[in-house]
Amino acid sequence: MAQKSGSFKISIMNEAGSIFSGEGSALFAPSKKDIIVVLAYHTPMIMMLGKGKISVKIGREKRHITTVEGGLLYVCDNEATILVNL
Repeated sequence: MAQKSGSFKISIMNEAGSIFSGEGSALFAPSKKDIIVVLAYHTPMIMMLGKGKISVKIGREKRHITTVEGGLLYVCDNEATILVNL
């Protein structure tokens, strides 16, 4: 039986260009009420982001990527894309 990888592609960008592009095992993003965690093979979704920090878990390290005022999160086909307002 084939095993699924525990990582997925993550892209974070704003109107000026790419902020982060790479593989991670978890994505932490602010929703309007709390923090949402996206893992590999997450259910497809589109969500408005709230104000807060975006972090990515790479290996055992949780890396802070940026702080945002809001944005949009799109998850589909084992990829997460975030368009942010800094």
